[in-house]
Amino acid sequence: MFHPLMPDLKELKISDLESKISDLSKKYFISARSGNGAVCNQISMVLEQYRVELQQRSLEATAALLKNSNQDLDSLINVNR
Repeated sequence: MFHPLMPDLKELKISDLESKISDLSKKYFISARSGNGAVCNQISMVLEQYRVELQQRSLEATAALLKNSNQDLDSLINVNR
């Protein structure tokens, strides 16, 4: 489930996503220690959305890297019969 008040995360840099995840994690544990279950649920929804966005970007970058690396190997391998 995604939080309805979240801004568009595609505009953020990866470093911004990572720092926001770190900040939200700290706030989650502070609210969990103080017994604020409702706040924990809200932070958890937002935190999950940031994590999904970061994971999706990582997968896209890995796919692009693999696509480019496979093309480079084709020119390096020469099989003569």
